[in-house]
Amino acid sequence: MKASSDSENWVQSLRKLIKESLGANWQIKPIEGKTKLRIRLEDGSRIEKMLGINWSESEAEKILSTVEDIHQLTTKQKVPLEVAIVQVKKIRNKVQRLASTPSPKLLLNAWEKYENHKVNVEKDITQSTWNQEYGGKPNYGILPPRKKDQGKTYLQLKQVKASTANELLLRIAERFEYGTKNQYIRVQHIAAFLKWATSKESGFLLTEKDWSPPPKNYLKNYYGRESSQKPVKDSVQIVAIEDKDLLQLINSLPIDVDKDKKKHRLRDRAMEWDLAIKLSIVYGLKPSEVSHEYLEVKKNGKEFIWSSYSKKVGSHKTKQRRLWPLHPKWEKEWHLIKRIKNKAPLPRMKGVAAESFKNYLRFNVVWNRLKAQNDVSPYSFRHSYSKRAHQIYNLKASKVAAFLGHSITVHNSTYAQWITATKIKNNN
Repeated sequence: MKASSDSENWVQSLRKLIKESLGANWQIKPIEGKTKLRIRLEDGSRIEKMLGINWSESEAEKILSTVEDIHQLTTKQKVPLEVAIVQVKKIRNKVQRLASTPSPKLLLNAWEKYENHKVNVEKDITQSTWNQEYGGKPNYGILPPRKKDQGKTYLQLKQVKASTANELLLRIAERFEYGTKNQYIRVQHIAAFLKWATSKESGFLLTEKDWSPPPKNYLKNYYGRESSQKPVKDSVQIVAIEDKDLLQLINSLPIDVDKDKKKHRLRDRAMEWDLAIKLSIVYGLKPSEVSHEYLEVKKNGKEFIWSSYSKKVGSHKTKQRRLWPLHPKWEKEWHLIKRIKNKAPLPRMKGVAAESFKNYLRFNVVWNRLKAQNDVSPYSFRHSYSKRAHQIYNLKASKVAAFLGHSITVHNSTYAQWITATKIKNNN
């Protein structure tokens, strides 16, 4: 088998990763189509061992993982080199091939280098902004430090598996509500990262063949905007929840647990989510609106809650607005105006707000029953509001759209699915 040229991009990328991670004394080279590990010792002597892995681009991840595992065993656990190689070979088959379903290690290693490029080389992003919007694994050597895995884009990137740029962008996009600003930003971040990581500027950390992103004007096919077709499955189910089920869900929250020291945190958390869910139900809020950052009490004759939330996605924009309760009796019985006025605690929602709702409710018996029956989502509270507005209060589409803070076009295409076409036309 003819060995690949040392000048090939994947070889440069792999050697650079090994050098930066393990030091210049750890090297790899091809011998008759196979990979040989060369280790230079402190006394200047060298040890060379065949790894039994093909010297090819499709085996790059296996080569990297094998060398790293051997390094770990010999330097950290003081295992003799011969023994370390045998041990690693035994578990090597568990490592997935780069060309099929690769480990995210290559991507995440490249992501670390991208952080240095953006923050310290280009200097177009501050460290604080990077930590919050992009992020990475814990790193105490920076200011401000990251004490845990952090960053809106990184937390998504570390959870997906992909073998091509197209697959990676699809997997990232489908983790968000279709057409939202959050989806748009994460797709843009990943595309910019891939463009840099497959360039000469990065030293070809990722192979151009598999990881070059599509042209910028093609990215809208991943995050939606005004595309007539959705290449990414819409993660937000257009499902409403009936009033009786909403009440059962609220009553199922553990706010009445014994007030002993061991359970007070459980109760406090339940009280926070009790308020968050009730606000979503009564006012048809988006998950990301459920925050004291956006909600305040105003007065015009009588007190009401105002949402200052205003986000633009593509040509669509959620507007600031007065919130109108449906049903008004729920607003009164649940003391929602008073609780917002007094800044009653709301849950801290990190990253995507809808995911925070899902994480809290994932063990709730009522919620799981509703999911099994009709695959509800946190946006179902908003859809329930729209259904209630049309089928119980007989409100016009234009009014309900204003209540929800979006255009009639958006409303008629999504939230008003419970109205017949004739009613939509008449209600505008």
